[in-house]
Amino acid sequence: MGINGVNSLLDISGRSLGVQSQAIRVIGNNIANVNTPGYSRRRVDIASLEPATEADAAFGNGATVQQVTRIVDSFINGQLRDKMNERSRAEVRDEFFARAENLFGVAGALPTIGGELSDFFSALDDLAANPSDISLRSAVIDAGRQLTLTIRSASEEISGLQRQADNRLGAVVENLNTISSKLADVNIKIRGTEANGQENLALRDQRDELLRQMSEITTVQTVENSDGSVYVTLPSGFALVTSTASNALELDGSPSFQPVGGYPAGLDGGPLNFIVYDYDPSAGESQINLTDALAAGGGELGGLLSLRGIQAATDTSMFDTDGDLVQLGARIEAIARDLLTRFNQSFVGPDENGGNPNHQASSFDLIDISSGVYTPTAAFGLFSFAGAADTGGTLGLADNTDLTNSGLENFSSVLEWGVATPEEFAAGRDLNPALLGVIVTASGDATNITTSTGYLGLRALREQTVNYNVGVFTGTTTLERLYNDTVTYVGSLRNTAVAEYESARAQETQVQEYQNSISGVSLDEEFAKLILFQKAFEGSARMIRVGDELLDEIIGILS
Repeated sequence: MGINGVNSLLDISGRSLGVQSQAIRVIGNNIANVNTPGYSRRRVDIASLEPATEADAAFGNGATVQQVTRIVDSFINGQLRDKMNERSRAEVRDEFFARAENLFGVAGALPTIGGELSDFFSALDDLAANPSDISLRSAVIDAGRQLTLTIRSASEEISGLQRQADNRLGAVVENLNTISSKLADVNIKIRGTEANGQENLALRDQRDELLRQMSEITTVQTVENSDGSVYVTLPSGFALVTSTASNALELDGSPSFQPVGGYPAGLDGGPLNFIVYDYDPSAGESQINLTDALAAGGGELGGLLSLRGIQAATDTSMFDTDGDLVQLGARIEAIARDLLTRFNQSFVGPDENGGNPNHQASSFDLIDISSGVYTPTAAFGLFSFAGAADTGGTLGLADNTDLTNSGLENFSSVLEWGVATPEEFAAGRDLNPALLGVIVTASGDATNITTSTGYLGLRALREQTVNYNVGVFTGTTTLERLYNDTVTYVGSLRNTAVAEYESARAQETQVQEYQNSISGVSLDEEFAKLILFQKAFEGSARMIRVGDELLDEIIGILS
């Protein structure tokens, strides 16, 4: 071997040292990022170096590092984003339904509407047997008060859940805007650093991680551009992120596109927010409504909006909003309105003067009997609400001027018990209401509770079939069956949410594990490679020593 051959050996060995050291560096970086979220394993692509001269063709020219590759599968990454999107939507729905279910639980610590309805009718049954008993009358009053309190509490809880879902939209949208802004910055950096053809692996990892975080918030569609940047849109086509910028979303409770008179309020009386994009803040009507598009998607935003409800321009009532919590609120409202109309109508009795604006009592109480004074019972003599006023007319579910004239919508949130003292509860009825001002009674009369000829007492209303129609809820059933159906409805929603969440989580875990098997760092595999490249490095170093020794011998011979 001549001097040229030794020099070639030294060149090959020197380049090999560089190749092996770069490979060891990549392995060290993999090991360092074994627990880094979003990190994709790197691989060193080594290739044989073409001979520099024709004479080197038989011997070779060593090796070189072609590139460092990020090990990813774009299809699997897309599948993982989809599963994270589904899991996030199911998770938030499960969270809210778990809290709503507590209001209707049969074994919970809190009183339920169903239990209080049962207690109220049981108290009426007891009083019917001895209508003049003060203690039994007190039991009816206590049961009535507890029933209205429980209905009011359940209504407020559902309204509170809707408001919490609406308020949470603000934090989620702000997080989405932050991610979109970061993604736009990464796009700019990728475009600026990949001009030489080498991918910026760290930035691409950041990009993919930001897309995963975005998928947990809402459904997005992505297109990778030729310059490495990614274009992100909602399914409706609205661009969240372009190659160089992001479009920030906003919340607005009084958007520019609202109909004349505005949208109905939420269940608590406050406005519900719309998610909008304002393309020209200086203009008066420049907002794009993105609420429907986001509600149709998945992620946390889709879950929250499906719970809270989506308002339409044609909605005229807070109970018209299409949402699961509104459906629950409407069912509770139907119970409250039934008590305010059908039960009050039965308790007060018919108008004795044929059109007199004041409801005249056909029923009587112990005060009437003891004093001999005829006291007309107000329209809302049994169940009432804050601000109730007797404006005349016959109380009924289909045509009730007293309720509509009040200007209220959510009566379940202000429902009250209308009887103050045991003596005021009218257990009996005036046997001859035509004799105005004169009460004709019968001893032990309880016909206001029991059923008599041509008249349904309060107890009979329990099994009477009624047509209910409150916004998004309609149904023909009895009062107690309405509540039982609501319990079933809530239970079904919760069971579905649990099943969807567990299924989505299991599928996400499965795809995540497969994605980790492709892109994740395996310490065992990296250590095995480390030993291999370390041995190659040691071998290259030894070849340099051998070449150096050979060169010394040749020089010694020549000299």
